[in-house]
Amino acid sequence: MSAAVSAALGAALLAAPTLAYADGGPGQDPAAAATTNPTTDPTPSDTPTGTPSGTPSDTPTGAPSGTPSDTPPPSDPSSHAPADGTGAPVFGNVGSDPSDTGFLTVAVSSDSAITEVSADLTELHGTAPATVAVTGFTLVSGTPQDGVWRSPRMSQLPSYGSYDVSVSAQDSDGDNTTSAHATTVDVEPKPVFADRGIGPAALDVEHTHVTLSGRISLFDPITGDTSPLGGQALSVVAEYAYTAVTAADGSYAIDVAPKLNGDNATSVPVSLSFWLANPDGTNTYVLVDSKTLPVVVSPSRIRLDHSSVQIKFGAKASSSGVVEYLYGGTWHPAKGVALDMGYYATTTSGAGGRFTLTDPYIPYDDATFTVETSSDSYLADPYLTPSHAQFKVDVVNKTSICFCSSWIDEYSDLHIQGSMTASNGKVPPNHKLYLQQSADGKTGWKSLGWFTTKSDGTFNLDGYVAVPKGYWRLYSAGSSDYQPGYSNSVHFNRTATRISGFNAGPEPVRKGHTVTTTGTLQRLSGTKWVAFGKQRVYILFQAKGKKSWTQMGSVKADSHGRFTARFTAKQDGTWVGVYLASGSYVDAESYHDYVDVR
Repeated sequence: MSAAVSAALGAALLAAPTLAYADGGPGQDPAAAATTNPTTDPTPSDTPTGTPSGTPSDTPTGAPSGTPSDTPPPSDPSSHAPADGTGAPVFGNVGSDPSDTGFLTVAVSSDSAITEVSADLTELHGTAPATVAVTGFTLVSGTPQDGVWRSPRMSQLPSYGSYDVSVSAQDSDGDNTTSAHATTVDVEPKPVFADRGIGPAALDVEHTHVTLSGRISLFDPITGDTSPLGGQALSVVAEYAYTAVTAADGSYAIDVAPKLNGDNATSVPVSLSFWLANPDGTNTYVLVDSKTLPVVVSPSRIRLDHSSVQIKFGAKASSSGVVEYLYGGTWHPAKGVALDMGYYATTTSGAGGRFTLTDPYIPYDDATFTVETSSDSYLADPYLTPSHAQFKVDVVNKTSICFCSSWIDEYSDLHIQGSMTASNGKVPPNHKLYLQQSADGKTGWKSLGWFTTKSDGTFNLDGYVAVPKGYWRLYSAGSSDYQPGYSNSVHFNRTATRISGFNAGPEPVRKGHTVTTTGTLQRLSGTKWVAFGKQRVYILFQAKGKKSWTQMGSVKADSHGRFTARFTAKQDGTWVGVYLASGSYVDAESYHDYVDVR
């Protein structure tokens, strides 16, 4: 073999990437190779590349390349000593063995066989750098005249770190060559990985956890020993960061559940790494394993227990059912799925995928409700497609009957005036109402007869009553659309009173302006209504859409029974004047006057 070919071969060998301390491939563990046979070439035939792919190939991160950056290129063959016995040895590449930094390799050629190679390694750091002589180099490739020589394991090195290397060689002609500062080498412990794995193959509704397992050891290039890396803090990134610690034997078994935040992720990059503490106080980033897991989304559906429901006004709308997902061609119950019905009704499916939802607000009319899987990015299940289902609610409306104005005249005729409305705000037209009477207003109610409201729900009529003393009320029988209902009761005894001419105005009125209520309080004297002066009249207001009345104030009628009270217009609603009688007089309630506030 020529000197040029030998030098090129040595350069190519030393430029090979660092050996991965792998856990099972055709290559031999460098520590084992160096321990069992130090003279054997430890470079396996399947040495991986030095650049890690998306999934590490058991290559320790940060391992130095075979050729240090300051290593001189192979010597020019033309500079080799002539083959006449007068030439001195010429060095090619000098550096750490690519497969194990515990060895030093030297490429050297001469005009005669090399008989001895040695090196001096001097610490580059420290207050008193030590120099170590390394001898006993053996030929590992090429020929004695042009080949690559390797040292024994450098177990005599005082510590880990960086070393300046000077080499010497002698040939059979007695020629000697020394190359000072031929290169620098780094001798540091390196991580070794075994049994690494990241699963599952894909994330889906039945595989929502990522598992990582393996074992980490630390290879010592000075001793050639490999020991478990126990108690090492590890970092896992799978959407979020998680931490773990290796066991005493260097093994790890990690289980994490990436939270995808409902962002419709199509894949999840997973990586496992740690920072290796170096003897010199620095830290080296080590990527142990990485893999990108695809995310598979399954169809979901909601099956309700009913498609429609009838409730009475005042009750809340509820729905129950089951949420399911399609997997492997079969529908399965989905537990732990967030669902909502409107903005305020939320729940999570339980065992068997069952759920019940109740809207906290009372529906005022017939409506269609939608139950759906939550669209909140923090609650939605990222492994299920959104789904929804609907059901109808038929509200049986509550009736409201106003016994607005009534009296009994001297002929025992009961005057009845008022209106009927429903909870949905609509007027039940031509509805049948029954007049009932009780002596004490609590028990013994008897129906005296019935009448029909007008098309607008109002009524205004007179009727004879046999007993002109007691309590009266109106009753509405129930139907498929309306609940049974009662009016307020009225009481008459001897003297009737009334509020006539009640008016709230102007109408319409601007918001913030004044609403003036006027009227006249009267009492029945014989057959005539006369002024009922010096009595207190209460003014009440019912806001539009509300069921309760608010007392706005009171006013005392003048000697003519007339009263006037003013208030600030704030919202649409109905005004009424009320006289609360005492003694032999009966209560009086004015006409209800609705005022539109704009």
